[in-house]
Amino acid sequence: MVHGPSRRWSGDGTKIKGFPQYFQSLLMRVTHEDIRLDWRAMKLQLLSDLHLEVHPQLQIAPAPGADLLVLAGDIGSYQPGTRIIEPDFGLTRFSPRHGWPMPVLYVPGNHEYDNADFDTVHARLRELCEALDILWLERESRVIEGVRFIGTTLWADFDALVEPADTMTEALRKRGKAMRAANFYLEKAATLRSGEIFLADALREHSLTCQAWLRSALAQPFDGPTVAITHFAPTLASADPRYGLSPGTAGFCNSLDELLPSADFWLHGHLHHAFDYVKNGCRVVANPLGYMGKGEQEGFRPDLLIEVPRR
Repeated sequence: MVHGPSRRWSGDGTKIKGFPQYFQSLLMRVTHEDIRLDWRAMKLQLLSDLHLEVHPQLQIAPAPGADLLVLAGDIGSYQPGTRIIEPDFGLTRFSPRHGWPMPVLYVPGNHEYDNADFDTVHARLRELCEALDILWLERESRVIEGVRFIGTTLWADFDALVEPADTMTEALRKRGKAMRAANFYLEKAATLRSGEIFLADALREHSLTCQAWLRSALAQPFDGPTVAITHFAPTLASADPRYGLSPGTAGFCNSLDELLPSADFWLHGHLHHAFDYVKNGCRVVANPLGYMGKGEQEGFRPDLLIEVPRR
């Protein structure tokens, strides 16, 4: 019987008797701290709805201990009266190329497209992220240190208030009311697509495309934790309690509760209300700043850290 080298640790905790010197030197390069870092939880700093177009002087520091920053949309836009001077949607301040000390994931919100052509802005944001070394996550998946991130703005299909028992007539009636409520704001947002105002019909069609992509991405097997990131909320559990459930709610939340078990964490924005709850085995978190003029900062934590355990 052939015996391998004796697996006895020496006093310094690194050398193994009987191993060739080459392997000894490799082991010496790996400290106990390196091993611990490989398996500790990944800590995510989450920010959304900063609306830098009205808060241009806002300064947010990297959260102590954070491994990665997630920007979940509505960071800055160019609405009439915007106070952002640079053509960067406010993203440069979060650029690793300009001093931000950790990787940054970015999912665009809805307001980035205000007062402009949708496809032009979309291309501009993607190019800007590449230039700033920010990781673009619109209908993209990325695996970072064993954690899978799946992101899309998602938008809304306006069916969140439809019940399974509703007749087709009732379902269409509810959808129609939600779309009319959304159009009031979409007309003011003045986003153009194919030369026309980007209204609820076109938005719903785009949302269904995002949903189909998201379902497919979440269905892919992955041996590790999955973090879904969307701007629009995935479930009515994130409805803003200040307003209750109304037709307009279906323009902010979707009813995709069946997708929640496919993710360990779901981070979103859009609702100017902080959330942190568990539904269908998925932890759902939102950390929006909102509009300071409306006093929407209750619950916002600029240094919020979300710990994602590694498997």
